[in-house]
Amino acid sequence: MEKARGAKRVARARPTGWRSGSPAGPHRYVLMLAYWFAVVATLLFSTLYGWHSWQRYKESGIDRLTLTTTLIAAAAREDLDREASGLRFLAGRLRAMDALHHPRRARRLLRAYQEVSPEIASAELVRSDGQVVASTAVPKGRPLPDFSKIPRIWPGVRRALQHPGLHLHRPLHGPLVGHWVIGFSDTLVDRASRTRFLVTTPMRFRNFEALFAQLPLSTGLAVGIMRDDYYLEARAPIPRGNLRTLLGRPQNGILAQTLKRHPRTAQGVFSGWVSVDREYRYGVFARISGYPLIAFADVPRALWVARWWRSQAEIPLIFLVAALVFSGFAYRQVQTLAIRWEVEAARRAELLEDLVTHDPLTGLLNRKGLYPVLKRMMARSHRNARLLALGFLDVDDFKGINDHYGHAAGDAVLKTLAQRLEAALRGTDCVARIGGDEFVLLIEGLRDKAELAPIIDHLRSGLAMPFRAGRREVSVRVSLGVSFFPTDTEGMERLLDLADRAMYAAKGQAHGGEPIRVRLHDQDVPAGPDRSKADPPE
Repeated sequence: MEKARGAKRVARARPTGWRSGSPAGPHRYVLMLAYWFAVVATLLFSTLYGWHSWQRYKESGIDRLTLTTTLIAAAAREDLDREASGLRFLAGRLRAMDALHHPRRARRLLRAYQEVSPEIASAELVRSDGQVVASTAVPKGRPLPDFSKIPRIWPGVRRALQHPGLHLHRPLHGPLVGHWVIGFSDTLVDRASRTRFLVTTPMRFRNFEALFAQLPLSTGLAVGIMRDDYYLEARAPIPRGNLRTLLGRPQNGILAQTLKRHPRTAQGVFSGWVSVDREYRYGVFARISGYPLIAFADVPRALWVARWWRSQAEIPLIFLVAALVFSGFAYRQVQTLAIRWEVEAARRAELLEDLVTHDPLTGLLNRKGLYPVLKRMMARSHRNARLLALGFLDVDDFKGINDHYGHAAGDAVLKTLAQRLEAALRGTDCVARIGGDEFVLLIEGLRDKAELAPIIDHLRSGLAMPFRAGRREVSVRVSLGVSFFPTDTEGMERLLDLADRAMYAAKGQAHGGEPIRVRLHDQDVPAGPDRSKADPPE
């Protein structure tokens, strides 16, 4: 029953907004745009802040690396100058004593020099043909080595013999001392024989570690010294693995590549993958004046990023995330309230439209709501070539019901009548209340007038049941006039007028005990209703 009743109220206004699929209010779009603009602006600002703070942190880190590299270069140069001064003094004494002809005296002098220079691994006197004349690393009485017969030593010794002066050699795993050393030599010319000889005092490789340990180096920092032919002379910390792999071949990492691109640059910055540690590093290099060496200091990018994150990005990011979460929650709440407001506004609009187009007592269409529905039904009937029956129904002697039973009973009768009229009609039909006790029935889709008879029978059956007002039974009879579209007329107002005339003509008929009197419009219906015969006595 409820389903059928809802289907018959075809003219009831549909709710606006979200329920009809129409766009939401413009304020919601403005709110959404404002929120997302704020989110994008916040993310953009955070990105710019992060980039700017990272650049400042990196510049500060480069400055610290530059200071460290300068300290390393200065300390290494001071240490090498001290070694060079001692080596020159030793070479001068050997030259003065004609050491090539007095190897025993030369060995005593070399041993005395090593005792006062703990940083050197040994001391040797070498002739121009590569033969060692005196050495502190070879026990007395044992044969001395010939460097010309040791391939990994002789090329460097030969180059040094060809050019008088100080020479700093590549790191070697020394055949005389059994560990890694850095050769440091001075080439002189003997006074008596005018032949060249070489004095070498190789320094221990780990000697530079003691030098680096005196510097204020931070955690994760790697420092070292590289030759201008890209061999490492020193590095701290020493990476794990085979030192021969580290020291026995030239480096090809980012530092070596940078030095190859800028061979005359005294100081510079590099960043990239380091071959020793196989990780991305930022670093600074500086050439050591007076020596074919380059001091460098570098730090892993991951370490810098972690420190930058903890010092400058972590707290702002936490605040940013919290702000975004809070703003998202607030935006969600505001959107929820906006949706509720729109639903409430749609409900109010629907209620107002119902008040305008529907009868508040029965819930049926009123006169204003009837016309749009009637217009649509007439258009459908014309399109489908079907008849539309318009019934004008009036309660006989309704004033008497009100006077005898009271207005509350009259309202109850009208509600019951409305319900029975809706129940008796089909789902596609419509009922409207256009006056105090006047109703309009719209019955569409009829092939001919004869199809109206079963519907009238349903009406008669529904109205035959007793009407009650509280505990009292009320006798109700009605009169119904019917006009047809398009056979009677094609005008809307004319169709209503013809049905009204037919209804008044029905009132002129005797009831005969029936609850409803029906009159179809025809040529015999008077041109105007005879109000004097509206409710004849039975």
